[in-house]
Amino acid sequence: MENSVKLRLLNLGKKQVDLLKVIRKKGYTNLQPPQLSSYINGANTTPQAKAVMQIVYETLEQWEAEISG
Repeated sequence: MENSVKLRLLNLGKKQVDLLKVIRKKGYTNLQPPQLSSYINGANTTPQAKAVMQIVYETLEQWEAEISG
């Protein structure tokens, strides 16, 4: 699943830093790029990682809907 995030970002022309901006706006203000990478790569599966990944999936779906709709 983690690779699908990277592929989806590539297809959207977005980067992890774009996701990070959205995640920080949603309350995870101290999340750092290496942490996000570990969540996306599946190296970290803590409850916070799962919550952040939920935001990632929702954001990707929103961006994809904006492009196709």
